[in-house]
Amino acid sequence: MNRKLIPTINYDRVILHEQIPLSTPLVVYVELSGYCNFRCKFCPHGVGDQKKFKKSLMSNKLFRKLIDDLSVFPQKIKLLRICGNGEPLMNKDIIQMLQYPGIRKVVDKVELVTNGTLLNSSLIENLPRFLDRIIISVEGLSAQDYKRISDVTINFKEFLEKIAALYAAKGKCTLHIKIPSEAIKSNKDKEIFFDLFNDRCDEIYIENLVPMWPEYSIKHAKKEFRWGGQISHRRVCPQIFKSVQVQADGEVVPCCVDWNRVNLIGDITKNSLFEIWNGEKIRALQIQHLMGNKNKIEPCNNCTMNDYCEIDDIDSHSQECLERLIDDHTLITKASPQNHSVETPIV
Repeated sequence: MNRKLIPTINYDRVILHEQIPLSTPLVVYVELSGYCNFRCKFCPHGVGDQKKFKKSLMSNKLFRKLIDDLSVFPQKIKLLRICGNGEPLMNKDIIQMLQYPGIRKVVDKVELVTNGTLLNSSLIENLPRFLDRIIISVEGLSAQDYKRISDVTINFKEFLEKIAALYAAKGKCTLHIKIPSEAIKSNKDKEIFFDLFNDRCDEIYIENLVPMWPEYSIKHAKKEFRWGGQISHRRVCPQIFKSVQVQADGEVVPCCVDWNRVNLIGDITKNSLFEIWNGEKIRALQIQHLMGNKNKIEPCNNCTMNDYCEIDDIDSHSQECLERLIDDHTLITKASPQNHSVETPIV
């Protein structure tokens, strides 16, 4: 057994249904770029209507405002994950931005999800200094695979060299390499994958390609759980009780797969993330899910992400969670100081 064979998921978790309502989100997803240099055939960037996409780059000023917002929560954020609809390395200010969470000390861990092809010497040197884990999504085993799967032309040899250089420079940062099952057609391909990347990372995994984007089906998706095993249907979405996704322009959605921003719950250019997390829009959405109305809500009614990718399950505890959620009218006043505004220090 390969000792490095580890999925991205963390199995050391709180019991979610016992914590609802959470005064502090466990995970905050942040999109630094709505643009992507890939057009993967399993992603809305590759198969979707590009006119529907809101594409922008998050400014350093807005990112700092977001990090300052996190200081108002009563606990530290467990994980700040840099990911979204686009490729974060397309944001030229990324190194300057990533320094700030460490200065403010408002999160336990910071992770980055990237396709890795835009790595350069500066990024290779500096990214590991400010990240606890870098997750590189590999899309193929050759330049031909990348053209077929992601509709992009790359120098595969240079790509491997970049990953090797990043691994050599990583310090205490963990480097995780993953690939979708669509790119692994045989046991020989599996051997090639491990031969190519096993010595270039701390963790490695082959993930099942699964349907997780509302409105889109995937031709070669597997009817298995993302990390292996049987799928498990969820009546209540756990995502909306533990995390939020902040898009590059500041708009906030309760789920990282709501790419079309159907359930817009706020905007950090207008309110603090604390106010949004404790706001009426997300609370109403949570209540509707707990009442069994998921199938009446878009895009939740067409979403299978939880069935294929979610290990938390609150279905059998929905009634008790609903009662606590409705009764907890004093959550904001208990958890927050009088003034929710924060001032960004000059550094």
